[in-house]
Amino acid sequence: MIRKKNNNMDLRRGPWTVEEDFTLINYIAHHGEGRWNSLARSAGLKRTGKSCRLRWLNYLRPDVRRGNITLEEQLLILELHSRWGNRWSKIAQHLPGRTDNEIKNYWRTRVQKHAKQLKCDVNSKQFKDTMRYLWMPRLVEKSKLPPPPELLLPHHRHYYLPHQQPEQY
Repeated sequence: MIRKKNNNMDLRRGPWTVEEDFTLINYIAHHGEGRWNSLARSAGLKRTGKSCRLRWLNYLRPDVRRGNITLEEQLLILELHSRWGNRWSKIAQHLPGRTDNEIKNYWRTRVQKHAKQLKCDVNSKQFKDTMRYLWMPRLVEKSKLPPPPELLLPHHRHYYLPHQQPEQY
């Protein structure tokens, strides 16, 4: 779909083509990122600067991780969300290669879906307790990681300490 802008320049909307992706990647490789509005024009893309920026940051950057969010990442998202709420950019800083948009989408499609199934608000004490005492421990068990300290009651902490190997002399 193409729409007209005030300056009569045709702007594309909708899904990006492989050719557009290649053009954007190539342009950034030679000229760097930033100044997205002028980048879009200079690269010959009939997209807005915002569209180019979002495409690059969320899909095309070489360090963007692809694939499903791992159990460990799920656990970290839940833990960090309990601290910072919907501050997706701040949470993304602790998940290398994951974008704030991807984390937000995970939260909305997976976590909010569970809250809806339980017929409770995602911010309610009931849901937070369910996450903390049921869902997070299950993720820990599946991932075989030690649970975050805030999940453990003080008198239970010793059950989760990893076994120490005797030192070799």
